Amino acid sequence: MNINKVIPDIAGSIMNGLDDLFTSDEERLKAHNKTLETLNQPHILQALTTLEEAKHPSIFVSGWRPGLGWLCVGLLTYAWVLRDLIIIALSLANRPDVVEMLPTIDTSQLITLVLTLLGLGGIRTMEKMKGVARQR
Repeated sequence: MNINKVIPDIAGSIMNGLDDLFTSDEERLKAHNKTLETLNQPHILQALTTLEEAKHPSIFVSGWRPGLGWLCVGLLTYAWVLRDLIIIALSLANRPDVVEMLPTIDTSQLITLVLTLLGLGGIRTMEKMKGVARQR
């Protein structure tokens, strides 16, 4: 089920029902704004949850983002540097049969994740520069 299609359908149904209940334009506008505010609540709640996770003293709760970053760095290092060096070493050792057994990594999705993490890091840097970052 695609949630991006379901939410507008639900919102449309709610709006049509509200049109039947309220007659004035002002009442419709208030009901419309209240419905949109309610639909945006999950985003706010997720943001608050993320903030609380970052405050947690346990590395397993607050450290998953840095851990994910290091995992991405390790996988990209293997895909772009180490794998090629291993292939060269195996070729020099006359073991081309082992080269085919080396795993390959699809880096397209990995790059998306790395760029997202870098974007979050950039936002954090801007917060620190503006002096609005939370101090530990």
